[in-house]
Amino acid sequence: MAKTDMKAPRRALLVVIAAVMGLLAMLPAGCGTPGPHGPADTYDVDFSLPPGASTTGAIVFFLDGVNAEVFQEMLEADELPAIRKYFVDRGLYCPRAIANTPSVTLANLTSFVTGQFPGHHGVTGINWFDRNRLVWRNYETIAQKNTLDGDYIAPNIYEQFPGRTTLSVFFQPHRRTTKFFENWTSAGPPFFFGWYEFVDRLTLFRLNEVMALARQRRAMPAVTIAYLLAPDFRAYGHGVSSSDYRQALKHTDYQIGRVLGDVKRAGLLDKLIIALVSDHSLMDVKQHFPIEPFLQEQLGLHVATGRLWEQTPFEKRSDHYGRYAAVLYGSGDRYWAICLRKPVLQPDESVRFEPWTVRPNAGDLQAYPVAKTTGVARWFAPTVMPTAGANRVDLLEALVSRQAVDAIAYAVAPNRVRVRTARGEVEFRQCAGRGGDISYHAIQGDDPFGWEQSVPDGVLDGTSMSGREWLAVTARTQFPDLPAQIVAYFRARRAGDIAVFAAPGWDFFDRNAAGHGGLRPGDMLVPILLAGPGIPTAKRTGPTRVADVMPTLLRLLGRPVPPGLDGQPIPETARP
Repeated sequence: MAKTDMKAPRRALLVVIAAVMGLLAMLPAGCGTPGPHGPADTYDVDFSLPPGASTTGAIVFFLDGVNAEVFQEMLEADELPAIRKYFVDRGLYCPRAIANTPSVTLANLTSFVTGQFPGHHGVTGINWFDRNRLVWRNYETIAQKNTLDGDYIAPNIYEQFPGRTTLSVFFQPHRRTTKFFENWTSAGPPFFFGWYEFVDRLTLFRLNEVMALARQRRAMPAVTIAYLLAPDFRAYGHGVSSSDYRQALKHTDYQIGRVLGDVKRAGLLDKLIIALVSDHSLMDVKQHFPIEPFLQEQLGLHVATGRLWEQTPFEKRSDHYGRYAAVLYGSGDRYWAICLRKPVLQPDESVRFEPWTVRPNAGDLQAYPVAKTTGVARWFAPTVMPTAGANRVDLLEALVSRQAVDAIAYAVAPNRVRVRTARGEVEFRQCAGRGGDISYHAIQGDDPFGWEQSVPDGVLDGTSMSGREWLAVTARTQFPDLPAQIVAYFRARRAGDIAVFAAPGWDFFDRNAAGHGGLRPGDMLVPILLAGPGIPTAKRTGPTRVADVMPTLLRLLGRPVPPGLDGQPIPETARP
């Protein structure tokens, strides 16, 4: 049976079913969950260990959707007292860490556990299209959510601790963890009803089960990751500038403080590594530009409608996708990927389309065959477009000329990627391949990213720098860490032929008050906080990537750091 993106009636039915089943299941799991306003120094989590038990380990609080600027403002206003007490005053704080491109949740969660950019581990969004296997993936569906661990190709942090206990609490990448606490049956109904803070409190309360296993094994787990989502979803509903978003951060701070009060009471606070990390920022959205209707109805691009995956036989997937010229996918509402078949002009001037495995080149993108008439195109045959029905459109110009579009990116050759804005176009070249130096080459326009005052002399004229050097000089610009990350993105087979990023204040959907996925600081900048053995006290660090946390934790916990990661151990930390 073909699987499609859940439409509203089906989604509503699933919500009702999940609510009934989940409410029944929640009775034993959720009734003891502490309320939001309990004592500030305890969450009723028993962190005690038997005498002689190993206390080496790390607890990661992974907060979805933390805007670095709002977070910093709240810290300075003393609105996040627990985070200041347990992290800032006794650890390392990076106020402007760089998330991964695209700056969307599942791509970044996977980057966190692998230390790799999305283009290198292979998960390019919450949903994507694999043009080689003709598979559509959507991790937001019940049927596909747990396929994630089979979709990324890089080893994760859990796999670096053979023989040790590792645990994931509602954190989706969890391959080879000792135990994954799904939370679906107990947290599903309150999630659908919008009780996001309760979902997070339930997640934290399941640390009791983590510690029960630790006592049984007489050792603290090597790594425990607990995923918290309330700030992200409050931003979608009300915006980053709203009091609702700030209240969600205050709630998170208070509950984490209660948990860490229990850690301190058990005598473990100075023995454990604790980390607070986010996957992406968000920015307020004031205007919407639904990109799919624009491409299909205004430009005449014939976009696939079905969303087929492995449950449908390959022959049927091939027949279905063979009827279309394009597949679209997007995440976070501010990032969209356009996947296209390569057109070939025939002697009679009709257009034939190559199989999906053949990508179009830059010339194809600038003169792509589309329907002459607007509206939902119905002229398309499985392989050939008749001469009379075709028009040619410069997709790159059609997109970047829209006010809602901040930038587009496309590959012109292996290790060569162009990024175009309304101000001009630049090509980044990493001629030596992954890990090599990167050079900047202006194709048109004058300094489209506004880097002239930030980078050393000669760099905008083609002088190469390492990815880390680019990170250092662009971290405080409007396009932080763009060169290494955008070149890496196009190494993924699931990357679009054109990646489209929304302008500030815009998104590509039609309903949310905030979004993410773009290239700007409001999409990319998040806080990282670490405290515990081997971590300096009350210190701030400079430009850092979220991908750096995984190798940092490995070094702090005495494990070797695998070669070839995009992340690197944060220099200020050292093995205790």
